[in-house]
Amino acid sequence: REKDGHETPLTYGNLWQSSMNVANSLAARGLGQQDTIALMLRTEMAFFSSFLGTLLAGCVPVPLYPPFRANRIEEYIQRQLSILGNANVKLMITFSEVEHLAKLLHSQLPALSAIVTTNSLLGEGANLPRLNVEQQKGNKPALIQYTSGSTGNPKGTLLSNTNLMANIRALQQRLKITSDDIGVSWLPLYHDMGLIGTWLGTLYFGTPLALMSPLEFLARPSRWLWTLHAHRATMSAAPNFAYDLCSQRIQDKEIEGLDLSSVRILLNGAEAVQPATLKRFMKRFSSYGLDKSALLPVYGLAEC
Repeated sequence: REKDGHETPLTYGNLWQSSMNVANSLAARGLGQQDTIALMLRTEMAFFSSFLGTLLAGCVPVPLYPPFRANRIEEYIQRQLSILGNANVKLMITFSEVEHLAKLLHSQLPALSAIVTTNSLLGEGANLPRLNVEQQKGNKPALIQYTSGSTGNPKGTLLSNTNLMANIRALQQRLKITSDDIGVSWLPLYHDMGLIGTWLGTLYFGTPLALMSPLEFLARPSRWLWTLHAHRATMSAAPNFAYDLCSQRIQDKEIEGLDLSSVRILLNGAEAVQPATLKRFMKRFSSYGLDKSALLPVYGLAEC
């Protein structure tokens, strides 16, 4: 979903084509088995092909959150230097608006060979011979996920394909998810709840996913609920604060005609789950068709 409300569809075929172009470009740059690639990208279309293209090339993606606040750039740079050095990142994929910032990081990390945008990789890879993709399976590295660093330096966790599939299949089994479900998410893709629990999960389940920007949700929380309504969605997930935000900030006039009766799963996790929050949310939105059994506290921890 774009800022103006317009939706851009992404098919499996288009995702495969663009991901292969990224993989071809990475291979042409001499990158391959278990080389680490940083993804400093927003929650947008470019993330999908960059992430899967990195995997198809045999490399290991390291998702990073992009810079948000101009007045905290120095703090941001120091944190990213710690991660990039720790992961021994070889190349960074980012978006054009922050290339200048990424180059500041580049100058302090000799191992970082280049800073590129997804568009440049897509263009290069389209004109190259097809890469012979080795099947990524078993205990081969899938990605490196870093903790928030709120209580010290960020710590990386190397997740294997086996780790990911165990987590995703457990979700499917417990929640009885099928390709008939429809997901909605505004969660950032550099965070495990958005990346693994939402996107990679729905990709594996064959479940359509309507994705919107976290900033779009924060600017107007009712957009999340209206997206659930518009797609007759059956499932979504968010941290506890999001449910409080909806209960407290959304005006009745914003949601006249809203219908949440299709929703059967609303997961609450990624931070402390407050029972009072669940009760407030249910009380506020039960009259809009929301079934109280849909609200489910969840817990996940990459380090485990």
